[in-house]
Amino acid sequence: MFLLPKGNPLAENVPISKLQLPEALEKLKNGKLTGCAMFDFPAADCALVYDEGKLVTAIVHRENKEIKEQAALQALVELMLLASSGTFSVYALSKDITLAVMALAGGQATIDSQEIKLIDFKALLDRIKTEQMTATLKIYTPERAGLIFYRSGATVGFFHDASSAIETSAGEVQQIAGLPGARVDLRVLAENDGFVLDLAGLVDIRSLWEASSGNIFATTPVSSTPVSEPAAIASKITAADLETAIIDLANQYIGKLGRTLAEKELMNIGGASTLTDPDKLQELLAAIEKGSKMLASANKIKEMKEAISNQAAQL
Repeated sequence: MFLLPKGNPLAENVPISKLQLPEALEKLKNGKLTGCAMFDFPAADCALVYDEGKLVTAIVHRENKEIKEQAALQALVELMLLASSGTFSVYALSKDITLAVMALAGGQATIDSQEIKLIDFKALLDRIKTEQMTATLKIYTPERAGLIFYRSGATVGFFHDASSAIETSAGEVQQIAGLPGARVDLRVLAENDGFVLDLAGLVDIRSLWEASSGNIFATTPVSSTPVSEPAAIASKITAADLETAIIDLANQYIGKLGRTLAEKELMNIGGASTLTDPDKLQELLAAIEKGSKMLASANKIKEMKEAISNQAAQL
């Protein structure tokens, strides 16, 4: 069960259809939110954790898998475009709870799905206190879930699936711990983790959104002639020419979102000039393939990768 705490509600259950993602995230940044923005889709959930307007953690739960950070933001754009329904909520939280939520969403899994009856619970609580953990302890069954938040080893709040706000009493969470088959997760924020990296600066949400605002499945017709032939020339091509060719190929095979995807992944590997290194080429191809899986068929992605490889061979 994917459970995050509700603090002071700034927006609740806003229909996704009424949301322009870049504008919404810009408001959270400018409003210097400390807390969580939550997206609830029919088949997925997304949480964005903010500290004073900086996006410090992003996570998507989809098909029993977790997608984090930059990849989670990419997935959020896709979900916004593809989902037929969903809601958006924003909750302001205290600094202490926000740190614990960072641990829950992206911290180290110190205990993972352990049956509570097999745990020395007193020893575990003593360890959290002694090691001054900033962490979230999740106690759950298939039907219920509760959270205990810690900051530097001290308990700072409780939350469960029937809560409407952060609670100061452990009563309901203790009841969940007593249910048959209850399990425990402990996620801990590492000492060197902190509010340093602003994910919003790593992914251009506005460019992704605007590139995808049309029909993301619309593609430029691909000639029956192999794509590599028109660009084939007798001499070597420049890195700038190669970068343009790769971006155009991604647009042809995937659509508008493919163009932005290719630009981002080329930047991540250091530009097209690095593609003389076979490992860098494979890194680029793997990243573009991963980002394309919801946008094109496997055959089309395969053809695109071959066409990009053919172009890179001319560098």
